[in-house]
Amino acid sequence: MPLKIFLSSTLRKYQQDYDPLKGIEMAVDGKETVTDVCLKINIPTEKIKVFMVNGKSASPDCILTGDERVALFPPVGGG
Repeated sequence: MPLKIFLSSTLRKYQQDYDPLKGIEMAVDGKETVTDVCLKINIPTEKIKVFMVNGKSASPDCILTGDERVALFPPVGGG
């Protein structure tokens, strides 16, 4: 089963025609990290504040097996 990647708010601008309901499907070989996947889909990791794998906070060096849901969030500002 392919990995599913979901992008939040301003990260969506890096993917043309991104559908937030479907996300991005991608096959991985079991040796790739969240950072590796971000680089493959052209998302600059310095623009990501929160990495989540299967609904839990994860580190950028988390190894992905291919059956996960990855969510990426930028820093949020407010006032």
